[in-house]
Amino acid sequence: MQSKIRTSLYKKLLLPLFILIAILTIGFFGYIYLEGFTPIESAYMLVITFATIGYGEIHNLSENGRLFTMLLIITGFSVGFYLLGKISEFVIDGELSKLIKLRKMNKSLKDLHNHYIVCGYGKTGRKVVEDLLAKNKKVVLIEDNAERNEKLKDFYNENLIHIVGDATHDDVLIHAGIEKAKYLIAVLTTDAENLFVTLSAKDFNKNIKVITRIEETNSTGKFKKAGADYIISPIEIASERIVSIATSGSDFFSFMEFAESREELHEYIFGMVQIGEGSDLIGKTYREANIPQRTHLVVIGYYSLLDELQVNPKADNKIELGDKLLVFGLEHQINELKLIAKS
Repeated sequence: MQSKIRTSLYKKLLLPLFILIAILTIGFFGYIYLEGFTPIESAYMLVITFATIGYGEIHNLSENGRLFTMLLIITGFSVGFYLLGKISEFVIDGELSKLIKLRKMNKSLKDLHNHYIVCGYGKTGRKVVEDLLAKNKKVVLIEDNAERNEKLKDFYNENLIHIVGDATHDDVLIHAGIEKAKYLIAVLTTDAENLFVTLSAKDFNKNIKVITRIEETNSTGKFKKAGADYIISPIEIASERIVSIATSGSDFFSFMEFAESREELHEYIFGMVQIGEGSDLIGKTYREANIPQRTHLVVIGYYSLLDELQVNPKADNKIELGDKLLVFGLEHQINELKLIAKS
């Protein structure tokens, strides 16, 4: 990114500036060589020539000296006006502010840790970024689609860093701070891209949690082998909802829509709490654990070390070490349960 900034600056400003300096240098030594001027006389001649003051020549110039002066004026003014035009374009078109913003983002990237990396800014990616920013999370977005990057050009949030690049390239992930990130969310166009990003992420940071979207349900096994922690299949979610509505007339998603429509429930969220060693919950039944009474949380279900999600655990089911409880409530209530689950 820094090299791109330097290249852009060089092409737009530094190159014509160097050419102008070269012309002035040639002019300075040219008067000394052709006319025998002293260094002071040569410098004075350059100043009155390019300042268009017109005090007159210090000494009468020879024919070669006059030709040299005309060539100096034509080339010097041409490059000078070109440089002024580029400076105006650089400032007016916002190129300068873009470079300043890029430098600021690069500096912010060095200080980031436990942040969220989102790969892809399609419909899903845009919603993920908006929701994360609404929760005041630090987000690094990677996108290489030119049209989407154009839409992001004027979108700025102090918690969002936008990187233009291909998330399947290792150098781009490293630039995004993959080694210090907390979550990587892969919502790229194809399963192949998401799978590659998952493999790379786990290779750079074994502790990072990877959430990925898949389009083909038969790709689930590959993503599990690649180390994906959470695999989202829109097709499966849609089919499960259809079956749920068709067989019972209501479903979990209807509850979600209901919760979103009620203002008093807007602060309620879902949380995953893992039972750690030393927790007094280990070995107790859900009735004995008394989680709703102790934390005011609703236990939706749980993941055990061996099973998939078990919804609505029975009162006699026992809580074991390593179980992950899916709960619904306020953030501080979930944090309270996390403390109980640790010790």
